[in-house]
Amino acid sequence: MRQHFIQPSIFTRFPWGQFGLAVILVLGSHSCSPAPQPWHVVLISLDTTRADHLSCISGSEGPARTPAIDQLASEGALFLQAQTSAVTTLSAHSSLMTGTWPHRHGVVRNGFDLAPENQTLAETLGAVGYRTRAVLGSFALESRFGFDQGFEVFDESFDLLVGVEGADQNQRLADRVTSAALTHVGEHDASEPLFLFTHYFDAHAPYDPPAAMRKAWASRIGDTVGDPLTVERAVKAGQALVLGPGVRTPGLVGTVRGGLSKALVTEHQPQPAPLDTQLAALYAAEVEALDKALERLFVGLQEAGLWDRTIVVLTSDHGETFTEHADRWNHGLWVHDTTTRVPLLIRLPPTHPKAQLSRGQEISTVVSNVDVYPTVLGLLGIEPGPEVQGVDLGPLLFGESLQRGAVFSEATQPWMGLEDAARKNGHWANSLKPHSVRKGRWKYIRAPYLELEQLFDMEADPEEQVNLVQDPAMAKVLGDMRTELRGYYRLADPFPSNFNRSQIEETRTRLEAMGYGGGEEEPPR
Repeated sequence: MRQHFIQPSIFTRFPWGQFGLAVILVLGSHSCSPAPQPWHVVLISLDTTRADHLSCISGSEGPARTPAIDQLASEGALFLQAQTSAVTTLSAHSSLMTGTWPHRHGVVRNGFDLAPENQTLAETLGAVGYRTRAVLGSFALESRFGFDQGFEVFDESFDLLVGVEGADQNQRLADRVTSAALTHVGEHDASEPLFLFTHYFDAHAPYDPPAAMRKAWASRIGDTVGDPLTVERAVKAGQALVLGPGVRTPGLVGTVRGGLSKALVTEHQPQPAPLDTQLAALYAAEVEALDKALERLFVGLQEAGLWDRTIVVLTSDHGETFTEHADRWNHGLWVHDTTTRVPLLIRLPPTHPKAQLSRGQEISTVVSNVDVYPTVLGLLGIEPGPEVQGVDLGPLLFGESLQRGAVFSEATQPWMGLEDAARKNGHWANSLKPHSVRKGRWKYIRAPYLELEQLFDMEADPEEQVNLVQDPAMAKVLGDMRTELRGYYRLADPFPSNFNRSQIEETRTRLEAMGYGGGEEEPPR
């Protein structure tokens, strides 16, 4: 674990200027009067967690039961159509923490650096007196990539290491993340405002729920293990349905490196095989185990006396495609809702003057994870800087209207050759990979490297199975969505970011331990 400390007084360590008004709003406007106690903020990220696996969204017939998260949702606002900006861990979290699109913060995919030119939520809150602490569940957000910007305490003590029991990257389980978080909460002076970021990684592959949860799901899991080689076997079997006998299937590793083919995308057959069904059950069991760890976190915050003054934001960086689309058992290759739709819950403390207005809200407006940064600042009375590209969702929390506009998501795979080709032409490194636009009921996807377009009516076809691009009646909608995406491309002005080569040998060792040949620059998914 790496820890660094800064002086606690905002009056001595931050000049009055850009955030002077924010300091007054958060800590009190009259120096001669007792300052109102500021709200604590807890931001929870559930890596690789599909929105449809929270029972507050999917209902009692959904694939998993998440009573702790459901209770949190009942106490706050639940966003039903939240989208991530990128379908990989580091890039999506960089958007979450900066309120900017990937082609502004500059993080192409996992393994790239978050440039210090970015202003993170931790830096902003630290500048107005918050004590900032982070507890990680995965190597993907390690300090070596610059994600520690603004955190006084950055706990990256992993105990499940690469190559051990199939781990694809250094990580720790949810229960241990909660234990570490509560340790840091116990060390915190409750009279000072706290910003706590907790990152849970359990839903990510390998799909390996704790023994007790595996036992509870035994009838649906059988003796299947969710290790990388089993997943690879499932992907190859699904691809063989499309490509036919005797044709080499690229598998998951091959598509992550070299991409999907047009045939795999357009002729995909979504029906799951028995192995796929068992893998999906393993995934759901991991989500249920994650919920139990969150229940303990919430109880611990209550016992520490923080809960009644804490704003809680719960979200995910991306989901996971099972067999619904060609990007089988993957996140990164495509931008269907299986990977772009994420949970987003915002719970105000019961002592907040507007808590009752947000309580029980179910919001169907399409929003983005870039909106979390300005929304948290808005709840604290802090004006976000001009570089922020997200939107303050405060009006929606309180039952008011808000015209959010289009939101965007981008793929981060395949990486082989596409990034260099884009840069050579002076474009954003991800510009040849699939991108999506959500605007109202419509979703448009463009995959330049395959010369493919898709248009879906998300109200009539939420599973994105009927491509309307060739429908003459959709010409105006298609033109509008193309224009939105061209506008997004024109915004590209990334801060400098480079692939962090310190991980190359570790990556090679990881892949070889799992039975793969190591690619020189392939970071964990």
